[in-house]
Amino acid sequence: MAQNISNTETLVKGMFEKYHNNYNKNITFIQKNIEYKPDGQKEISVMYEAHHYPGKYRIDYGYIPNKSGYIFGNDSLYHFKDGTLSETYAGEHDIILLTGDIFYIKPEKTIEKLKKSGFNTIHFRVDTLEGKKVYVVGSSSKSDTLSPQFWIDAQNLYLVRHIKKSDFNNLIEDSHFVEHEKVGDAWVEDRVIIFSKGQKIREEIYTEVKPNNDLEPDLFNPKYWGKLHWHKK
Repeated sequence: MAQNISNTETLVKGMFEKYHNNYNKNITFIQKNIEYKPDGQKEISVMYEAHHYPGKYRIDYGYIPNKSGYIFGNDSLYHFKDGTLSETYAGEHDIILLTGDIFYIKPEKTIEKLKKSGFNTIHFRVDTLEGKKVYVVGSSSKSDTLSPQFWIDAQNLYLVRHIKKSDFNNLIEDSHFVEHEKVGDAWVEDRVIIFSKGQKIREEIYTEVKPNNDLEPDLFNPKYWGKLHWHKK
């Protein structure tokens, strides 16, 4: 299928067909974040993340006593602070879509979600990144580093770059997904390096990456926030 990819529709279809019957049902990992401050200082934090495909995603800031974090489900994001739901808002989480959900939902539905997230799916080109062939959706120009766009490795069909304005800090973030390894039935990046205006602002390092866990269904239910946690000390 990969040799026939010539536009966004055939790319999304190719990704779906390659991994639909051969992908992890869920994944958990611990994420170390390094924030690079303008004054040269670094701020380090830890998140516990669980993804269940399609459409369920959870971040805990620290282990359960902290009780702060997010649940994404039903196309809505639930933000918890100190054990209490502080805000809820609707929206698409396109990185989760591109790194997991895309292999589970129908290609035409994925296209709809990408458009809703702000990607111009008409714009498609073939390019290179670190010497490897990639497919770029959302931008037709090599010099364009502002338009919402994502880059897919042509050989293995996984996400390697994502450029878009962040919902959290309003900055255009250029995220590079690197050091992919095979984990269970999927390729998973070990690190994400994020730039803004040419400066490295954040790095994410993933450890204890485990696929196909026996997760409690209510782990992704906002009603049970603070009562369940996937990580066992």
